[in-house]
Amino acid sequence: MIQMPNNDFYVEELICNESFQEYCLGVSLENQILWREWIASHPDRRADIAEAERIVTILNVRQGSRTAQLKALRSGLKQKDNFQSLISLKEEKEQASGVKRITPLWHLYLGSTAAILIAVAFLYFYKPSLFYVESKVESISVQFSSGKSPRKTIILKDGSVITLAKESSIQLTENFDSSKRELWLTGEAFFDVKHDAAHPFVIHTVFNDIKVLGTSFNVKAYKNSGFMETALIQGSVRVESKKYPGYFVVLKPNQKLITPNSSEKAAVAKPALEYRVSKLQQDPTDPVPQEIQWVRKRLDIDNLPLSVIAQRLQEWYGIEIIISGEDVKNYRYSGVFENETILKTLEALQLSYPFQFKIEENKINIKK
Repeated sequence: MIQMPNNDFYVEELICNESFQEYCLGVSLENQILWREWIASHPDRRADIAEAERIVTILNVRQGSRTAQLKALRSGLKQKDNFQSLISLKEEKEQASGVKRITPLWHLYLGSTAAILIAVAFLYFYKPSLFYVESKVESISVQFSSGKSPRKTIILKDGSVITLAKESSIQLTENFDSSKRELWLTGEAFFDVKHDAAHPFVIHTVFNDIKVLGTSFNVKAYKNSGFMETALIQGSVRVESKKYPGYFVVLKPNQKLITPNSSEKAAVAKPALEYRVSKLQQDPTDPVPQEIQWVRKRLDIDNLPLSVIAQRLQEWYGIEIIISGEDVKNYRYSGVFENETILKTLEALQLSYPFQFKIEENKINIKK
C-alpha cells in the first residue's frame, strides 16, 4: 500500500517520494487518483506541493519512455544521498574528536535544499537533454463522469456495461480491452461485467480492490463517505483490502460488504470486525433490492413506437440512442420490461420485432 506523507511534510520529502515522482510523471493511474485526493485534502500546503511538482518536472526528462524518465530522475536524486553521506561522515569525525555541535532545523532544511540543487546541477551539466520539455503530454487514461446527471451508462470495449450514479466517475487506461480489464472508480456505479474466466475484471477504489470474472453488482465508494459498500446481485466478486494487505472477502449473490473508509489501522488489527457482510435490503413486495433501485428501470409500455421507447431509455440510462429508418422507429411494443441494463432491455424488445443495434463511441445505433 502506498504510504502518503504526514501533514507536516517538507518539500524535499515530497520530491524524494517515489510514488509522488510517478504521480508527476503520470506513470500510474492509481497514483493519479490517490495523489489528487491527497492534494485536495491539503489546501494550506498547495504552494509547497506545486513547488515540489515544479522541481520534479525540472528533473524529469519528458522524453523517451516513462521507465527511462524515472531512471534518470532517480539518478539525479541519488546525489542527495551522497550529499547527506558527506554530512554524516563530517558529523562522525566531529563527535570522535569530542566536538559537540548542535545543528539547527533551518540548517538541515537548507542542507536538503542544497542537495536538490546539486541534483539539478548534475542533470543540467551531465544530461542537458533532460531539460527539454515537450509541449504535448501523453494522455494515460480515459475518464467518464456522470456530473450532475442522475445516471450515465458506459459500454466498454469488452462488452461490459457500467451505469454511473450522480457525481461519479471511472478512469481506465487507453489500452483497455478484452485482455486488460482494469479501471478506477470514484463514487457509485452498477456493473454488468462480461464473463471472461481468463481475464478478470478489476475495479480499484481508494481503499479496496474488487476482482470479478463476470457478474452484476453495485459499488458505492464516494471519497467523502464514511463507508464503502459492495452489493452483489449475481455471480461472485472478491473484495481485497488495501488497509490490510492479504485480507479479502468473497461475496455470494444477494450479499453486500460494508467497509469503513479509513486507512488507519486499529491498535489490534481485526479486519473481520470492520469488513461486515450482510444480506441485501429487500421489500417483500418489490423484487428489486434497495441497493440497486437507483439503476433499475421498470418500463411499462402499451402500444408505443420504438422511437418513444428509445427516448425514455435514453433519458433514464444516460446514453445516446440513434435510430436509422422510419420503419424501425415505428415498430410498436407492449409489455412490462424490468432489466438492470439498457442492453438487456433492447434484447428483450428484439424478441417481438427484430432489429439490430451496435455500440459505437458509446452510442447505441439501431437499424433494421
